[in-house]
Amino acid sequence: MSDYTKKLLVCVDGSFPYMESCLNYTKWILKHTDAKADVLYVTDSRQFDFAMLGDFSGSLGAQPYLNLSKSLQRIEEEKIHLIKTKVEDYFKKSGLSEKVTFKTNRGSLVDSCQELENSAEGIDLLLLGKRGENASFATEHLGANLERVVRASGRPCWIANKEYVDIKKLALAYDDSESARHALQFLIRSPLFKSLAIDLVYVSDDATISEETKTMLNQAEKTLKDNGYHSVNVVCLQDDVCDGIAGHVVNQAIDLLIMGAYGHSAIRHLLIGSTTTELMRRCKISVLLFR
Repeated sequence: MSDYTKKLLVCVDGSFPYMESCLNYTKWILKHTDAKADVLYVTDSRQFDFAMLGDFSGSLGAQPYLNLSKSLQRIEEEKIHLIKTKVEDYFKKSGLSEKVTFKTNRGSLVDSCQELENSAEGIDLLLLGKRGENASFATEHLGANLERVVRASGRPCWIANKEYVDIKKLALAYDDSESARHALQFLIRSPLFKSLAIDLVYVSDDATISEETKTMLNQAEKTLKDNGYHSVNVVCLQDDVCDGIAGHVVNQAIDLLIMGAYGHSAIRHLLIGSTTTELMRRCKISVLLFR
């Protein structure tokens, strides 16, 4: 992986269960690779120019408005310090301090990720929590920034679930779409997962599997085996795509689902595709997404 994934960008906020999970997965990746990581916290500047604050300035007077603005900024500074300390202490205890840099920015998360992705150093893998700071509310919803970041990024996106688990078994949802082929290429070029068992999962509501599909799956299986994957299991399911993959994840104790953000369907013009979004909601594991 040292010649493929050299830099991770790890996005964190105040959602400590998800931040903890992101840090754990970052540690797992760093311990298995030569990669380094930037851990990024972005202050949303909109919180300091809400229309509400402008209303306060008119109804309460300029001084109370200024005091309120200063208080919010002071709280934000304390929050950044708390998160920075937690991140640095975590990787110090893990013996990985030299591999990790904590960064802050102000603006939007999407713009900050794009700026780092397009920088001279660039990034190779983006890691963020499945949900954000409002994780205790509307528990079936994904994070507000998640779809926007995945849509904007041209890099693989590791979406961390709330609870970290050691990764021992993978599932690659494969339909020979462009994004699924990108996932396959990542797997054969990166040694990160090659010691693990992998299920190559194809789902269709057709009663029979065509010879063309069988050939496609056999080729994908051969590609994985020829590139160091010794435990590859081809699984063909007759089911709805979401039901089939979600059921397989549970029944086979899958630890990481790898999939393209888009399939062959006409819905792929949406942010990241309704099937992908539904799977991320239903599968209580981490997901590695490819555009």
